[in-house]
Amino acid sequence: MTVETISRAEFARELGYVDGDGNPNKRAIAQFLRNAMGRWGLSPRRELLKHARDQLRAGDVPVDRVPEVLEQLVALGECAKVVIGNELFIAAAEFRWIAMGGRRAVLLGPIAVPAGFIRVKELPSDDVAVRIVLNSEEMGAALDARGVRQVSLEEWLHPYDFLRHVARREGGAVRGDQWNLARFWERLVSALTEEGLLLGPDAECRAVVGSAGSFFGRHTATGVEGRWGEQPPNGVWCAYRRGHGDNRWLPTLISVDGDERRALDLFDDDEWRWALLARSKAVGVAEVVHRADGEERVTWPLPAQLRAAMDIIGVPTGPWRWQIAEDAPDLWSLLR
Repeated sequence: MTVETISRAEFARELGYVDGDGNPNKRAIAQFLRNAMGRWGLSPRRELLKHARDQLRAGDVPVDRVPEVLEQLVALGECAKVVIGNELFIAAAEFRWIAMGGRRAVLLGPIAVPAGFIRVKELPSDDVAVRIVLNSEEMGAALDARGVRQVSLEEWLHPYDFLRHVARREGGAVRGDQWNLARFWERLVSALTEEGLLLGPDAECRAVVGSAGSFFGRHTATGVEGRWGEQPPNGVWCAYRRGHGDNRWLPTLISVDGDERRALDLFDDDEWRWALLARSKAVGVAEVVHRADGEERVTWPLPAQLRAAMDIIGVPTGPWRWQIAEDAPDLWSLLR
């Protein structure tokens, strides 16, 4: 028997820890985390992160993407954050599956692909979802019989994540059937009117004022680009205002009435993204989605929940782009 010594880099490549370019493989990281959740059950978040980092360090692979991948699994609904005492834990979610069209389905939860099912290969390394071939209704029934429950995309979406922002502003739980995106925008405008702070003439803001569907751009760019503008007209706009330091921008709503500008700082970037979508619903100017030739492309930054939904029904192929089956569920028809 011959014993061959391999380098750490070769070890990492053979086990799939890195992609073809030598970068950390997010799909492999996701599987480390799923395996640990499946074995351990309810686990401290720090222990899950340590486990995945230790696996990567064995192959000299950078570990900085591990927290990002865990957040993706939370967004996909494969696990949930639970605070016990003063520590953050991760709890595995119910085993579920969602049809993504094209005779494919996505498994959600730390479950091994059942015997008799084929896991889809040849996927981008950034695609962390577990995708399987589903050729018949009998195969779906077999999953159900093994304790993996089918859910529709509509069921997966509930409750909509913007409701947690509504609940925070309302001071308690709210009923999802009484809120839609247009009403969420009305609530934000009301908060801006009641709580907004008057901005001085030197306050630097950049607001989304350009046409939906055009190049979006970055609010952090050196100069104004895309849909961003520094002199928005009268109205209420989704914006960012410069905070302390050159690289700090705060997600904000601003109202403009002549020379008077008021601002309401939002909770985080995710509330801002929901606000942008809510504004489009309220004013009746829809954000633009392009779907053609098996690809779907959005033209604005999605909230985490909607990005995760697209990561389920489509295979990520680039920023704001997914490969999608002709009979894939239509996410945008489900938004109210």
